[in-house]
Amino acid sequence: MAFQEKSSIVMTAILAVVYGVYFTVVGQRMSGAPVDEIVYQPLLIVAVVPLVILAAASHIVLALTNLKEANDHDERDRWISLRGERVGGYVLAVGVFAGLVLAMAEAPYFFVAHALLAGWVLAELSSGGTRILLYRRGV
Repeated sequence: MAFQEKSSIVMTAILAVVYGVYFTVVGQRMSGAPVDEIVYQPLLIVAVVPLVILAAASHIVLALTNLKEANDHDERDRWISLRGERVGGYVLAVGVFAGLVLAMAEAPYFFVAHALLAGWVLAELSSGGTRILLYRRGV
């Protein structure tokens, strides 16, 4: 398994777990209070800290256990990365469009912020998922 494939698997899993927890907590808060009263900014900042720590620690461990592969990139790796980023870019465009529509409809900031965040998270997950799929197919 290539280093880039391992990296994609780890980062996709970390994003899914961290933001899965975040959106679960926010969803629970939504069921108990009006969105105008929900203070989500500190929770969002707190979600970024484990994401950064887990990403850095996992890549350090991956690099130390795969010293030779850590800097090796061939044409296939570049192609897979570009393909994954393209898919993620399409998903991100839809998320940004949704955020803009909500902003133009003068929806509460809560919904605009979370539409943009969800668009970004889904874009990263789809990008990582595409890369994993392409590596697994043996492209």
